Amino acid sequence: MNNPYSNLFDEEAAQKLPPADLDDPRFEQPNNVEPLDAILERIKSFQEKCKVFSHFLSSTRAIDHYDEAVSSRTFSSIFYVLGNQSKGNLKAERDHYDLLQLKFREIIVRMQTIALEHWDVMKQFNLDIDAHYFSMTKNQRQVNYEIKSAVDSINLQRRILSDAARDLEILMDAMKANEKRLKKYIDAGGANNLASSEHFVLLNNRKQLTDGAEHQFNYHFFSMNLLDKVAIKYGVYLKETTEQYLQKLTILMDKS
Repeated sequence: MNNPYSNLFDEEAAQKLPPADLDDPRFEQPNNVEPLDAILERIKSFQEKCKVFSHFLSSTRAIDHYDEAVSSRTFSSIFYVLGNQSKGNLKAERDHYDLLQLKFREIIVRMQTIALEHWDVMKQFNLDIDAHYFSMTKNQRQVNYEIKSAVDSINLQRRILSDAARDLEILMDAMKANEKRLKKYIDAGGANNLASSEHFVLLNNRKQLTDGAEHQFNYHFFSMNLLDKVAIKYGVYLKETTEQYLQKLTILMDKS
């Protein structure tokens, strides 16, 4: 019976064996980065994007349209909508309407990108970090400090997304107020004439935009309820609430 291990000691046979491929993934060094360190590094790079986005929100000045937006929400302010907010002619109203839509689109596109990264950070944090997290290289005091730092950053991300959602809602209501003013130009004749069919098309297109259908993105999701605001104000990471939030966020982003 042949010795099945004879080739191991046969120098001639050994020389015929192919050389080891050091680029084979099996020879790669294992990733020794601890989960918390990986999350903190990801958050650090993400923070710069959040900073740029929050600065962009400031530059759009959506809050300038707040009074106009509020006026569209109450029946008692019809005179205010048609009178005090009037731009004077159809062209000026059209230009204003286009400006509101431009601001809306610029915000929602950037917001969607931020939301996707926020979702990734949330998934990683919830998967890797819990009350029993242990580090091989850090004491528990440092671990607790870094977990709190990560929580504060996640809460800040939610706050920025909430601010963006608020700005979009302001712009949406301002567009509705604008549409009410445009309505008075229907069949007005002359340079200020607006066909009723065009007005209908404007409303329909705006609904597609402000409902999130145009970008396949439900930005209303990021509007905060009272519990969320309290948690963020005091830097609390409510595990159960956050798991529910993550589940809903996952459903939302999977549809985007």
